[in-house]
Amino acid sequence: MTLIELKKSIHQKVDDLNDRELLELVDALVNRKDELFNIPEYMQAGIKQGIEDIQKGDVFTMDDFEKKYDKWLKE
Repeated sequence: MTLIELKKSIHQKVDDLNDRELLELVDALVNRKDELFNIPEYMQAGIKQGIEDIQKGDVFTMDDFEKKYDKWLKE
């Protein structure tokens, strides 16, 4: 597909869209906005806590998890 064909194809798909959220996402992508979506405050706090835990080494591996919950995983 040539660049011109790709542009025409995308243009046609956008013209056919009636989903406001999807159109806003396309607009954000085209305008290269820094944020394509907003992360709720409560999720940001959890992400921050997770990053802090990783930095402190307060983590466990998948092997640790599997050993701890081996019986549960086999059911």
